[in-house]
Amino acid sequence: MVLTYAILILSLILGQPVYGVHRKGVIDTDEHVHILAKFGVRQMDPIYPDRTKGYIYGNITAGGTGNVTVDVTNRAVLLIVPETKVSTVLLDSSYAVSCSSMMREISEIAFEPQCFTSGKRSDLMRWVPCPKNELCAEEDNPDNVLKGYQFTFRLDEPYAPEYWYVLLITCSLTSNCNWTLSNREFPLEYDIWLNNGNPETSFETFSREFSFDEQEIIHIYMIAFIIYITLALFQLRAIAIDKHSRLPFRQRILSWVIGFKCSALLLQSTNTYIYAFVGHNVNLFVFVGELLRIFAVCGFCLLLILLARGYSLNRLPSQAYSNRVHYVWCLFSTIHVVLFLYDYFTDDAIVRPVAFDFLADKLIIVLRILQGLWFIVEIKKSLRRETDEERAVFLIHLGAAYMVWFVYLLGLGFIAIFISPMWRLKIVLSISTFANFVAIAGLVHVFWPTGSSRKFFSRDGNIHRHIERTSSTELDDYERLLIAADSSDNDDIIMSEL
Repeated sequence: MVLTYAILILSLILGQPVYGVHRKGVIDTDEHVHILAKFGVRQMDPIYPDRTKGYIYGNITAGGTGNVTVDVTNRAVLLIVPETKVSTVLLDSSYAVSCSSMMREISEIAFEPQCFTSGKRSDLMRWVPCPKNELCAEEDNPDNVLKGYQFTFRLDEPYAPEYWYVLLITCSLTSNCNWTLSNREFPLEYDIWLNNGNPETSFETFSREFSFDEQEIIHIYMIAFIIYITLALFQLRAIAIDKHSRLPFRQRILSWVIGFKCSALLLQSTNTYIYAFVGHNVNLFVFVGELLRIFAVCGFCLLLILLARGYSLNRLPSQAYSNRVHYVWCLFSTIHVVLFLYDYFTDDAIVRPVAFDFLADKLIIVLRILQGLWFIVEIKKSLRRETDEERAVFLIHLGAAYMVWFVYLLGLGFIAIFISPMWRLKIVLSISTFANFVAIAGLVHVFWPTGSSRKFFSRDGNIHRHIERTSSTELDDYERLLIAADSSDNDDIIMSEL
């Protein structure tokens, strides 16, 4: 499967060029402010300025088949706005205020040959729609426009990466340089690409195609996929070593967890590659991949709860996996899935990048903490029942190790508050992927059929004999008594011991 996947990706790389983020659609006449994209532009490298500038290019024309006459009364403006200035536009637009209020700060930095000749950030505006099959009016040098497109913006970030918004606003400048609301009575068709580097070069393929905050996640997904495939091979080896006809329930759950993780990473990796080529996500891959990841987390939580309750250790399966445990676990899992569905269908992916946010994802953190409290309570109950000292020590170590997995999300979420959004996704994704892998790999080691922990577990059908054999302290004391009596051969000692 890995070889097939590699061949598929190689064929895609050799077969067609890689572009970048792609936005295509139609803006209706009743939309006065439309957010086309949010894109993180990398810091420009002074040694390779052309390769490391941000590029925004594309076409935007009037919709429909008829000819449209564009003038100052019905034109709109395409703006490239830095994040530090966009809040005024978006906030004021939500209150339906005048164009002059919305564009106040933009007027201070943008360049327009008639009204704003001293713009600090220079080339940030295009009057739209552009004439069909022609360059936009502001493109006075055709050599600066990428072939096949009507406009090209080049963004320089000399000091630090920054988010830029691509906005279309139905406002226009009058001959007196005043902003007024346009009377646009035709839709606008747009086809825009965004890139962190010159799209006509092959420099940094599979990096420049992404917003800066999403760069390198393709490598994170691929590395994670490879190590999980390796872990799956180890799990298959463990199953092969176990010569019993029926695989223990704990091993079956663990195999499902690893299978879900591998499938999720395969879909996420494939989606990221496709994103680099076509400029947008495959929604089915995103949805199913995240759903499989949640299934893996829920299954892993169930396995840890069962171990904490003494499953295959000192309790019968019917006692460890009771109806109460089943219903509580189903409740937690359902809440997790519902939170994902709510976030997936209501979140604005343009404004908020797909990254862990402590405030937005606090319900997920609360859910994980509740599961951790349940886990530690069950560990304590199992320790009270346990009569074998060595197995009790094993339970203590197991509880301490995996309690870290339950609570690390709280610490990670708190730390993420202080991480720049430009780096948050990459850091959080790397840490969470590594933490989950270590936790799952730890159980593969604990369940290994020939490992040192094997003596603490029994097969599902033999748990009652395992409990009797390891917990009958009275029988052990009586055997030691007989040995002592036989060696001393003293009836008085025997009577005193009895």
